[in-house]
Amino acid sequence: MTIDHNNFLEDNLTRINKALFKTLPEKEISEVTEAIHYSVMSGGKRIRPQLILILSEILKVEISPDNIDLIAAAGELIHCYSLIHDDLPAMDDDDYRRGQLSCHKKFNEAIAILTGDAIQPLSLEVLTSIEDPNLEDKTKLKIINLFARACGPKGMVEGQNRDILSENKILTEEELDEIHYLKTGKLIEACVMVVCLIKKDIDTDITEKLIKFSNKFGLAFQIVDDILDEVGDETKIGKPIKSDIKNNKSTYPSIMGIENSKNKALLLTNEALEILYELPFDTGKLEFLCELVLKRSN
Repeated sequence: MTIDHNNFLEDNLTRINKALFKTLPEKEISEVTEAIHYSVMSGGKRIRPQLILILSEILKVEISPDNIDLIAAAGELIHCYSLIHDDLPAMDDDDYRRGQLSCHKKFNEAIAILTGDAIQPLSLEVLTSIEDPNLEDKTKLKIINLFARACGPKGMVEGQNRDILSENKILTEEELDEIHYLKTGKLIEACVMVVCLIKKDIDTDITEKLIKFSNKFGLAFQIVDDILDEVGDETKIGKPIKSDIKNNKSTYPSIMGIENSKNKALLLTNEALEILYELPFDTGKLEFLCELVLKRSN
């Protein structure tokens, strides 16, 4: 299918950034609120909220576009808080993020910790504040539960824990898959499942296929991330490369090699696309996002 590739992602990005800005406290309140604006509005690919916007359009959900944007913003806020904490000296100890100083380098470690701590509940505040005649309270609670599980001890936090514990160890491919499913994939999966929850009377078979799609998409995204950390262009990535090597972490290139890692990312992307081809919808925009992730340079 031919899509106006130049416009729809940019249009979505404008919506996402507008919704994000709307959710934030006033910048001038304190150093923490300044750091919130600095970290959240620093750009980025916005892949997770893009998934929510695109899938909401495909499934023709009935809640208002403004409220879809707020749900997408909540998902991105969770991602933003995780990046701040991920960059801390006690974690990955990265000095740059998205082409600018990491939060703890721009401000200090205490401010960075508090900023991440503030952004996480802010995402839940956004979700609880949504009022829409087509969004029942019980569905809203399920959405909150999904996001909470994705970033908690059965999701992102446990993935980060295993990631830290894996330093100076050689992991198997399966162990690495599991770490990245928890650390990256669970939130991507939640963003897809949230839209399935909002869509009333969606077939279970379609939900299951979309979850499988999200898992393959999320893992392909992470493999490309690992490859870029080895051979990417720092000016495009926005941070120094080889940080995983510096921290003695197992990555797909370190255990499989660059070419095998590329092949695995390609295989997962093709499998994700095959799932989309089976759906009774026009999935062209999701297909394009898949291919974009595989070919990305940042």
